Formats: sequence, structure tokens, C-alpha cells
Amino acid sequence: MRTKQILILIPTFVLLFITNPVFSKNLDSLSIGFGSCMHQEKESPILQTILSQKLDFLIFLGDIVYADHLSAKDKIPAYEKQFKRPEWKSLKTNTKLLFTWDDHDYGINDSGAEYQEKELSRTIFLKNVSPLMPKNISFGTKNNEGVFYSQWIQFSGKKIHIIIPDTRYFRSPLQRSFLSYFTGKSHYSPSEDLNRSILGAEQWLWLENEFSKPSDLLIFVSSIQVIPTEQPFEKWNNFPHEREKLIQSLQSANTKELVILSGDRHIAEIHEYSIPNKRTLVEITSSSFNLPLPFLPLEYESKWKIGNTYKNENFGILEIVLKNGNLEWKSSIKDLNGNSVLEYHSSQKNVLKRETE
Repeated sequence: MRTKQILILIPTFVLLFITNPVFSKNLDSLSIGFGSCMHQEKESPILQTILSQKLDFLIFLGDIVYADHLSAKDKIPAYEKQFKRPEWKSLKTNTKLLFTWDDHDYGINDSGAEYQEKELSRTIFLKNVSPLMPKNISFGTKNNEGVFYSQWIQFSGKKIHIIIPDTRYFRSPLQRSFLSYFTGKSHYSPSEDLNRSILGAEQWLWLENEFSKPSDLLIFVSSIQVIPTEQPFEKWNNFPHEREKLIQSLQSANTKELVILSGDRHIAEIHEYSIPNKRTLVEITSSSFNLPLPFLPLEYESKWKIGNTYKNENFGILEIVLKNGNLEWKSSIKDLNGNSVLEYHSSQKNVLKRETE
């Protein structure tokens, strides 16, 4: 009798190591949507398309509003207008929502730790997004700095670990490229200063601890791109030592499967980072929800890029299923009408392209 009681208690005991797990409502599959860049002053018909997908989760990868103000208080009307959209009520009712910020909802364009009103901006951000999110999420440090956090999902007896760092609050200043001073464009060069950081020391300790926790699928969310190095905009490679440290940590993370989700770029892309005898890293970039910039030269070739770039409105979906005792996932980039324009299958380690004009 005592043995039976112990066996019954084991699942509960295991859950004690997972903070506030969320249980999926669908036993056959789990769908996680993601995307970025939604201007509050523009119509957003893609929200109706997203609603039609009946997602279990939706992750906003940053730039929930465009409010590039030196005064954080001036961001409040932008949030008010954004969240007055009627679709938000339906999304909250039917889908669990997760948020992080990027430059335009954090401070001003491409800003980092130097933004002087970041503490107030954090308060305003969390006041607007946390009521839409699962309860009891702990954001940032014990001293209320940053908005990094993680979320666990229990699905078909498997553990999915979503890790969402903060790439803004602690980030060192960027190093502008030489040509940017003549062109006026926001182009940056990799910094060789090893004292510069994206995450800061305390957040790195938190992140390494999260990577050490066992999971069946780890979803790493970054507001800026991780793998590409060639494009001149914001990216992890503006701090090459930080990117290398992150890649090594991802490759050694205590998980069976891993995928990176990123936004920011106003285009959708897929990158695959593969080196011998190491875990292959796949990054799916989705941007933007309602602010495409097809007239700008945003596409840059990369040795890790797979398939085409999609330049119009888009969002991404991760479809997760249990097969032969393991989790498998497929990622699709969807257009404004819900058609798939880019796909990647974890089981095949390749991408299927279906570009629509």
C-alpha cells in the first residue's frame, strides 16, 4: 500500500521543480503561435487570421507598440490604443499569451541599458501585458530589473520549457558602423569589447540555471536574431563573445529538442546552425504582424539561411506532437490569409519552401 502511495506522489513531486506549469488542453497536439512588430496606429487584420488558428499559446516577440519616446509616460497612450482592439479579448479567452519587449516598446530605436527611464518603462510594460498572461510569473531580478522569465508546459507527459530573456534592459551600447555616420542608417559593427553584454551578469546566471533544467523541448525566445551574422542591424553578433557563449549554452542545454524564435526584422526567415558533433540549432524569425517594409533592403544572405525570405505580414506557428515517445515539432510561417509560406520539420532537419507572391 505504501509503495502505491509513493508512486502516486511522484508526479506531484516532480512538478515542484517546475514553477507554475501550464497543462495543455489538447492531448494530441500543441500549437504555439509567435510573431512581432504590431503598430498601434495601423489596422491589423492578421489578428483575425491568428484567431482562426485556435492556438494554445501565442508569444509576442517584441515591439507590441511603437512608442519611441524619451519619456516612458508617453508610451501609455500607445498601449491603451493597442489593447483596445477587440481581438485581444478573444485572444485572452481562447489562447494563453506571453510577451517580451524590444526597442520600440522598451525605449527608443535600438536602445539598451542607457535608456534613462527604463525602470518606469518596465512598470508600464508589465502593467499592460501581465493581466493578459498566465498568473504568478516572476519577471526579472529580485530587485525588479528586466522582464526575463520562463514558462513550463506539461503536454502528453512531456515537459516544454519556454525561456524568454530580456535583450534590452541590461544591454551595453551598440557600436555604429563606419558607413552609418555618412548614410544615417542604423547599421552596427561587432564590438570586440569583452566587457560589453546583452544580458548582464545576473541574467546570464539565471539563463544558465534555466538551461540546466531537464526538458523534452526547449523554446528559446529572443527579440533579436541569434544565428545570422551578415545583416547590419540589431543581432546577437553585435557582441560576438555573447553570441558564442549563447550558442555553446544552447548546444549543451539539458533538453532533447530545441528551437529558437526571434522577431524584430520585418521579414520572416529560417536559419540552421550546424557544426560537426554538436546540436543543430534552428532559428525561426517572424516579423511583422502589421508593419511590413518590402520597399527597404532588409534581406541579407547568410551561410546559415535556408530557403527564401518572406517580406509581407506574417506570423509563425509551432505545431508539437508526441511521436514514438518523443516530441516532434514543425514550424510554419503563415501569411495574412493563413497560407504557409515557409516550413521546417524537426524530424527531417530541413525546410520546405512554399513562397507566395
